[in-house]
Amino acid sequence: MQASNFTAACRLLVIATIILITLPASAQKIYESLPVGKYAVGFKIITLTDSSRMVQPEYNYLGEKNEGDRFRKVSIHLWYPAQDELAKRRLTYGDYCYNRLLTSTNEVIDTASKNAHLAECRQRTERWFGATTNDAWQTLLSAPMLARAEATEVAEKCPLLIGTLRELSTSISNELLASNGYVVAMITEANTGSFAGDALQDIPEMQFAMHYLSNNMTIDIDKLGCFGFSGSGFVPLLFGMHDSRVKAMADIESGVYMDVLYQSFAVSNYYQPSKLTIPFLHIFTRDLSKQEKFISDFTNKTNHAARYRLIVNQPGMHHWDNAAEGYTSCIFLHNRGDKETNTKKCFEIESNYLLNFFNAMLKDDAQSKTFLSAKPQLASIPSSLWDIDVLPATKRAPTLDELTYIIQKKGIKEAMEIVNSTIQGDSATDIRVVYMLNGTAYSFFRNKKYDEAIALFKLNTTLHPGDVNVFDSLAEVYEATGDTENMKKAAAQVLQLVANKSVLTDGEKSAKEVNTRRLAK
Repeated sequence: MQASNFTAACRLLVIATIILITLPASAQKIYESLPVGKYAVGFKIITLTDSSRMVQPEYNYLGEKNEGDRFRKVSIHLWYPAQDELAKRRLTYGDYCYNRLLTSTNEVIDTASKNAHLAECRQRTERWFGATTNDAWQTLLSAPMLARAEATEVAEKCPLLIGTLRELSTSISNELLASNGYVVAMITEANTGSFAGDALQDIPEMQFAMHYLSNNMTIDIDKLGCFGFSGSGFVPLLFGMHDSRVKAMADIESGVYMDVLYQSFAVSNYYQPSKLTIPFLHIFTRDLSKQEKFISDFTNKTNHAARYRLIVNQPGMHHWDNAAEGYTSCIFLHNRGDKETNTKKCFEIESNYLLNFFNAMLKDDAQSKTFLSAKPQLASIPSSLWDIDVLPATKRAPTLDELTYIIQKKGIKEAMEIVNSTIQGDSATDIRVVYMLNGTAYSFFRNKKYDEAIALFKLNTTLHPGDVNVFDSLAEVYEATGDTENMKKAAAQVLQLVANKSVLTDGEKSAKEVNTRRLAK
């Protein structure tokens, strides 16, 4: 490391150490082994009205007119780099157990609802990890976190990380990322019962939230990432496939490639793995990774993305060990037996990778790129506890719009060299859609760009050698340019294809007639 970089790294370490020292002891327990950044953390809940989406019909089931506001409400939970304002209320672990119920940061809910939600959190935690004592549970609930409610944000442009809210599970990760200079925005997810249904609601809400935040906070919308844990990682993955503003995405134990979940997920038209062209970090535990029957989608179908597959190797890890629930149970509840130490370390490994991944991809941080490029050493963590596979991206083929631009900019010869070198590894490009490529070829044909039209029609015959229409189109352009020899070759191919068909469409009948005349010339 160069001297200047070393000095900067030491300075950040000192700042992070100061932040930890100023925390109460119970909060230090949570963060002492995690890569806390130099910023204090603010937290707020904002609920917005999306007036572009009506979610209530004019009349209800009984025929009664629905009165009042019928527009979509979007709640955003925000973590962000903030000024360290001691007068602001510091959040506790218990706050995150029921914050989902709130529509604003300081909203007061009735004691019964609050206690019921806290009891539900305890029941889940004990069901997953084993019984605990009242004293241990109360100590966990009262543990101070990094964030302070409604703290003033710093006047710096920060990358935005967006996803769907998993109310408690990613709370530590969200705070950790905010302390390192990220704005983290989690919207309350739809829970429609299907991944496709969730995507139809959640993706517009994520985009709506992004628009609001870009106008009301000092975020850098050009540095956008998304991530999620468990089921809340599914929609961010779909979002990364379809919104070109997203520059990097990560999922933590989302089970995308597991049998039952994949069968539900992959039926969505949103799920098009070859459209994922951004860096992708996939975090999973060793035992559950054995159930990833469709992991070939990650290795083969998302090949246009640089992929990082992190597997933590502690046997017997629970799904929720990858979340705040499992990590804090190791620290406060001590109900994990001999798995406690390594389970805690696995969460620390995942936190280091999550942070360095986004630092490398969104901040272009050299040290984080080095961290990702080869398995690093992590203090007090045995290297046997994790494996990391790095799969480089392959270049995708251009879209038809991009191909048209390349032809106009570079010429048909170079454009076809690009297509021929990339098309075989790209099943998603619209170049492969027979009628769309033919339409683009005809646009050049109509403008008397005959060399370009011929090259595109020939490409279509290569991609679709059994299609009568594409050979008919090729014969047509050869006829228009006076190339009788090649016209007859294409016409003969048309007649051979129709001869192999027992039933012809009207279009194929017409093509047979036209190309019989061409051969007779």
